[in-house]
Amino acid sequence: MAAPASGPGASRRSALRFVLLGLPLLLTPPARVAAAAHRQPAGSGVSLSGAVACGRRAVQGRILGGAPAPQRKWPWQVSVQYAGFHVCGGSILNEYWVLSAAHCFGRDKSIEIFDMYVGIVNLLTASEHTQWFEVNQVILHPAYEKFHPVGADVALVQLKSRIVFSDSVLPVCLAPPDVDLTNLSCWATGWGVVTQQGHTSSELQEAQLPLIPRALCALLYKYSSYILPDMLCAGDIWNVRTVCEGDSGGPLVCESNHTWLQIGIVSWGRGCTQPLYPGVYARVSHFSDWIRYNIEATPLPPQPVPALCPLLGVPIGVLVATLGGLLVL
Repeated sequence: MAAPASGPGASRRSALRFVLLGLPLLLTPPARVAAAAHRQPAGSGVSLSGAVACGRRAVQGRILGGAPAPQRKWPWQVSVQYAGFHVCGGSILNEYWVLSAAHCFGRDKSIEIFDMYVGIVNLLTASEHTQWFEVNQVILHPAYEKFHPVGADVALVQLKSRIVFSDSVLPVCLAPPDVDLTNLSCWATGWGVVTQQGHTSSELQEAQLPLIPRALCALLYKYSSYILPDMLCAGDIWNVRTVCEGDSGGPLVCESNHTWLQIGIVSWGRGCTQPLYPGVYARVSHFSDWIRYNIEATPLPPQPVPALCPLLGVPIGVLVATLGGLLVL
């Protein structure tokens, strides 16, 4: 995987990477993108995308103890990378916004070094659906770390350019404040640790995880103050299925009325390979109003001139023709 740009101005290599990754999007027939664009049913969850329905996937039904996830099954999954390495997960909210965990964006990190990849299942191989984005800005929840070492662990990431939706790249719905979490089928996805020996996988992993009542979770962690109202717990403590290092920021989603709602953001745990300690998530329903407000109140990033490649100074049509000629040679 190519290393990201390391300064405020993109290098020529970074620009070419952007063009090469974006080239399939320029050539994608509009009908292919439009195939996924259907309206959101009322009352199915909080949708932040006006272009396509959220929480709908083309494919219907490993994290620690999990299994590899097929292409298109989790089209909202994002790989958050820093200096060319996967560090966290995330989820697509709309064309410009990704939801992740605040602790993934430490104060010692520069946003210019972050990259966001969507439409990716194998971290080592980009597919025809893979898109790469630079980060325009990151908004951390104002209560992050104020009342708990990892409390309010929520980050909104605005991209510099828009995501192009397809059957392999779609937004997830947010759980509304009054969401009912009873009798839901919930899944976590990510590229984190997959064995108790600390091995990781380049393939996206999935695991079905039962939700654990807050009172029981606090009892397992031995201190009730550890689990705040803005958190929830999930994990299969008997079969050792949970989230782990590298899964942080990724989504915990549940199916409700044939629509997938994100109810949690992978946040923290104590010894993620220890079966009696479930994974702890930021409770999305607690933050959904804040998320929606910030997305609606934040202006779009400056838009590039579509007819030109700014750094190379040549029309896109000429660049496409040149690249096509090189491929022929």
